[in-house]
Amino acid sequence: MSISKVIKNILSDKAISQIELAEKVNVTKQNLSNKMNRDNFSTIELVEIADALNMKLILKNESDGKEYLIDYPAEEKGKPKRNNKNS
Repeated sequence: MSISKVIKNILSDKAISQIELAEKVNVTKQNLSNKMNRDNFSTIELVEIADALNMKLILKNESDGKEYLIDYPAEEKGKPKRNNKNS
């Protein structure tokens, strides 16, 4: 299942709109919509979405079931995702 489909299912289960999620992760609704349509998210964006949905991003080893939490320091979250080339 694609990450966009997973996010849509979670939003439906939690009765949260894409617009509300965009506000929670501090991106425009258009930006989130574009990412959902392209199914294109960076790891930190997925961590921020998980945080906004009161969830955690985890990788699970299929062979032994061991889980690995993916997270970033708080100071890394919410920063612009692109470098400003005019700085």
